[in-house]
Amino acid sequence: MASMTMAVACDQNRQTSRSGPGAHEGSSGVEKLKQDAKDVVTATRAYLIQQKEQLEKTLGNKMTDFEKQLSDLKSKPARLGDQAKAEWSNTLAQLQQKKQVAAKKLEQLKNSTTDKWQDFKSGAEAAVADLEKGLKEAFARSKEEDKTGRQ
Repeated sequence: MASMTMAVACDQNRQTSRSGPGAHEGSSGVEKLKQDAKDVVTATRAYLIQQKEQLEKTLGNKMTDFEKQLSDLKSKPARLGDQAKAEWSNTLAQLQQKKQVAAKKLEQLKNSTTDKWQDFKSGAEAAVADLEKGLKEAFARSKEEDKTGRQ
């Protein structure tokens, strides 16, 4: 009986030593890794939120500028002859459509989650770039018409 008690006591000591300081160091190392991973995810999410907000602001500012430019171009047909007015009306309609597409893409970007906003990023940027290109071409055409005195 005494030897059996000694064997049980020795076995308990072995189990205690396994779950003792060495075992706690391993679990605290795992806990530290888990915490580090959580910190990285948190920092990454904060960075992505910042990037999304910056892109929304940049594209939103461009859209505001484009609206002003479009308003300037809308006054152009009043100074033109009938054929030129028809051409400008067509140009303005195309620009208005591009503006609506860009606004829709920007809205999708704004409504997207931080996990999915990058899926909408390229579409919004492309739509804004298309509108910007159309406006530049229209202004260049307007300046050329002003130089040549086309009426």
